[in-house]
Amino acid sequence: MTGSSSAPAALSRRDRRREETIGDVKIAALRQLASGGPAAISIRAIARELDMTASAVRYYFSSREDLIDTLIVDGFRSLAAALRDCYGQTGGEPPTERFLAVCRAHRTWALAHPAEYLLIYGHHGGDARRVKADAARAMEEVVTVLFALMRDCVRHGYIDVAGIEATTPGSLREQFAAWRETGGLGDLPDGALAACLLSYSRLHGAITLELMGHVPPQLTDRDALFELQMAHTAAALHPPVPGPGG
Repeated sequence: MTGSSSAPAALSRRDRRREETIGDVKIAALRQLASGGPAAISIRAIARELDMTASAVRYYFSSREDLIDTLIVDGFRSLAAALRDCYGQTGGEPPTERFLAVCRAHRTWALAHPAEYLLIYGHHGGDARRVKADAARAMEEVVTVLFALMRDCVRHGYIDVAGIEATTPGSLREQFAAWRETGGLGDLPDGALAACLLSYSRLHGAITLELMGHVPPQLTDRDALFELQMAHTAAALHPPVPGPGG
């Protein structure tokens, strides 16, 4: 049986102009975000910059909140694409090296898009994820790569699942059970879920401290500092090495 695939239909002039205008509005909003954070994003200011009326901008984005939600979705999807690329390119590496490579890719994206990173992981981004299905799905694209990394590590024995479970409070383990049931994580035991949270919080914490300028100014080699932080994060999750005769 022979199949044929047709090229996608070309956009009409009207649709091209619509896409261009949406892109222009988002670029202007990102400039405002970079200069003053989410509070600086203004529909009226964007309209003035683009020589449009505020009502014309609202034709594409019904409100300032709608525009910010779109930036959050775009940010998560862009980050997820960078992580997927790195994950795919490191398939032949040992799980720990693959983990470190994806952590580096996460930081590289954040350093290239600092305002967007703080938006998607900041307070406003959290609000959007709780109430906006699109934002939640976009964040899930990022989390999917990180769970895939954890599955690799567990499968190859790189995670001390039993040891981490032994130190996890019972109240958390009950909550892990609920998370596993509703999150489609049935193949990950409690120790692996705890390892996910531990590694992700350390990754995000290291990046956020750097972006917010809270790293001691004497520590100018930020690359080396990040490598140290992630290497220790990975090592802390490994099973203990048996001693002589062990």
